[in-house]
Amino acid sequence: MVSLNLNILKRIKNKIVNLNDSKDRHIKISVVVPTYNTDPDALKRLVNSIDKQTMSKKEYELVFIDDGSTTDIYSRLKKLAASRSNVIVKQIPNSGWGSRPRNIGTKLAKGDYILYLDHDDLVFPEAFERVYQYGIENNADAVNAKEVRTNGWSWGWDQFKSNESAAEKLGIQSLLPMTPHKFYRRQFLLDNGIEFNEGARVLWEDVYFNTKVFSCGASVAILSDYPTYYWIATGANNSSSFGRDPHEKWDQIRKLIQFFIDTIPDQKDLTFMLTHWYQSRVLGILGKWLLDKKEDRIAVEYNYARSIASELIPKSIDENLNPINKVRAYYLRNDMIEELKKLAQHEKNVTARSYASEIKWIDGKLFIEASADITVDEKEPFLFHLKGDRIFRDIPADLESTVPSELLDLTNEVNKATYEASIKGRDSRETWNVPVDFSEVKTKQINSTDITLNGRLKVYIDIQKAKMGEPLDRQPWDVAARFTAVGYTFHRGIVAEKGYGSTALVNGVTVVAYCNKSNLLSIDIGSKVRSIVGTSKSGQSDLTLVNENKGTALVLYLPNTHVYGKTTIHGEVELKSADNGSIVKSKAILIGDEKGARVEATLKVPLGKYRLSTTFEGRRSDTGLFIVDRESTPII
Repeated sequence: MVSLNLNILKRIKNKIVNLNDSKDRHIKISVVVPTYNTDPDALKRLVNSIDKQTMSKKEYELVFIDDGSTTDIYSRLKKLAASRSNVIVKQIPNSGWGSRPRNIGTKLAKGDYILYLDHDDLVFPEAFERVYQYGIENNADAVNAKEVRTNGWSWGWDQFKSNESAAEKLGIQSLLPMTPHKFYRRQFLLDNGIEFNEGARVLWEDVYFNTKVFSCGASVAILSDYPTYYWIATGANNSSSFGRDPHEKWDQIRKLIQFFIDTIPDQKDLTFMLTHWYQSRVLGILGKWLLDKKEDRIAVEYNYARSIASELIPKSIDENLNPINKVRAYYLRNDMIEELKKLAQHEKNVTARSYASEIKWIDGKLFIEASADITVDEKEPFLFHLKGDRIFRDIPADLESTVPSELLDLTNEVNKATYEASIKGRDSRETWNVPVDFSEVKTKQINSTDITLNGRLKVYIDIQKAKMGEPLDRQPWDVAARFTAVGYTFHRGIVAEKGYGSTALVNGVTVVAYCNKSNLLSIDIGSKVRSIVGTSKSGQSDLTLVNENKGTALVLYLPNTHVYGKTTIHGEVELKSADNGSIVKSKAILIGDEKGARVEATLKVPLGKYRLSTTFEGRRSDTGLFIVDRESTPII
């Protein structure tokens, strides 16, 4: 009984202390997290990412709103709140969607800014501190901070290329991608009555929300130079269930487009949103999607697409479409479904794969020259036609008379083509545009009347500045090129020569550029997946032993390893007896300086034959080399 009373008194004391703490705190960031039957491991991952924040715990709070979970997640959340002064937990009857929990969380929150964090995602360590400072400095009502996703290369590609302190001048696209994973000034939301649309199944509630935010005159700042939010693909997204019922899906699309028309006051912004959604959600199904669906399903969705195009999308919008969708829109408005299927079949395997023709280290930077052609399944050129000085799209002969020729003229579009370079962290999933030193997209003659498009680029990847001036952190980075031309975008890894590997020591950092298992180019920073010693492929002649008073001085030179600046990394060498398996270990140093790259160690080498291994930065490498005795010459 005494023990029980003491526990009760302790809990009361904690609550009083927490209450007093909360009175004195200025909350800068409120993190609102809707939960429903949340995976405990996902919750732990989320909380761990919050705990790593560089902002003081006194300056942010977590607001968990549980949407009537049927698992023990609510009790777990209450235990979390009992041990922390900056955690609020509330459970509500099940609403069936994340909207109502977010709205309730907004009313409970006290922070200057609110982040809506999904229960299976996480945030990067400096997110709160950087976003808050940037938002306050620029008096932003919404900070659209760099967001990354598990899959794909191109998420937020156009939006997150540079910081924009007054991004609202760019228009409503300043809030793309229109997820709710941004930082919103809480008072701005309250003053304008901005809430998420509630209901059991509300598709694109985040698009409605962001459209309201911009239409109410929000000042927007884009923060691109640091990734803040990691959207983790788990396959459990509520929105993924909408495709199963086409009637429900198209009803939601219709409602959203009508909402744009009724809500967005500026004509340019309205035109942008109508164009964006017409291309992505309406015309987007009129390509490959038509080739593997049953006829009854195609008929249902095609008819919905036609009705939306005729009733809600002005024909003037067609002028803003990319060349591919201009033809699709023409066929859709003229009820030409069979022509659409033939066109989809003709284009189904169009792609562009980039191949590296040269990779080398220059002054601490990785130089890459690469090129790509637009092809059909990487087997033959995808053709365009020359007619005089004009370039026309190639379509099946029986379709040429079915579409106005001006819709097939791509001359001006070819001149707009781009070829860019990027890197993506394999662990962090952050993608960065790497400015190219040279890039061009030109026509490539196939015969007297046919051409294709070829892109060429040269890029220097500076590992010390590749993240918008910041160094690449220690993880593998995959290298890709983005080819955008005449309505197509191909963002794919760059192919490297099979077996390729080159090493560098750059101002204290180990770097290995290599061909990965998919035959694509990657860069390993900090020996996370590749050993610099192993990749250097030292030969027996690169190993020397010299007897000294303190023991035997071992030097293993790393041939062809590029050295920039000075590097000293501590590790160890290991000698394993070929006779009895006994092991001798000694401290070692990986050195990069004006004398080149090498491993140095001093140890006592017993008589016998020993196999040499090294370990640096936690990665072990069996060199395949042997030490046979202790002579002062290279040993075989």
